[in-house]
Amino acid sequence: MLRRRFVQAIATFSLILGFFLPARAQAPKGFADVTNTSLLQTSLANTAKNTQTIASDFSQLKHMKMMNDKVSSKGKFFFKKEDKIRIEYTSPFQYLLVMSGGQIMVRDENKTNKINTRNSKTMQSVNKVMMDCMRGTVFTNKDFAVKAYDNKAQYLMQMTPVNSSMKSLFARIDVYIEKSDNSVSKLVMNENGGDFTEMIFTNKKINTHLSDALFSIR
Repeated sequence: MLRRRFVQAIATFSLILGFFLPARAQAPKGFADVTNTSLLQTSLANTAKNTQTIASDFSQLKHMKMMNDKVSSKGKFFFKKEDKIRIEYTSPFQYLLVMSGGQIMVRDENKTNKINTRNSKTMQSVNKVMMDCMRGTVFTNKDFAVKAYDNKAQYLMQMTPVNSSMKSLFARIDVYIEKSDNSVSKLVMNENGGDFTEMIFTNKKINTHLSDALFSIR
């Protein structure tokens, strides 16, 4: 039950978020294949090296195929190097997800659950992909095959799961990165049943001071 609620939070993030229809043979509309992924990887790695924190607003839209409906929510997102993430939903409900040091905390209506990812390979993979998406290190994640596309303004990384545990959770994750600063502007998490979640980041602030207390798991 706890695992199901956590996965819903990522996918309700959904998250975390999204993965995975089979890789497309053709580039998505408006994008072309990146011909030199080595240069892209180097650029993203350099940006990640110099990014200590990220603070952002986010809006999330959950598309549910069976209900032909959409559920929207808003909140605050925080990332701190190396492995700290805080996702705080503020509207229309209050929900908190914190990842830090291999631990995950989910708080909903004053009820708190904690997960040690070291006890679950699946949770380790979910935790890692979230970190990789925000650090721009998706190419190094061995749980996914990554295909890169670009246009004048953005890069698009389509991440398709290659192990069974991730395949059971997602069909594909699409990571949109702005060329202007190599920051993530949107995540699209595709589920196997046809539902998908869009998470759009706005008002991004890079390398501002973020207290460790934001990522406390207690």
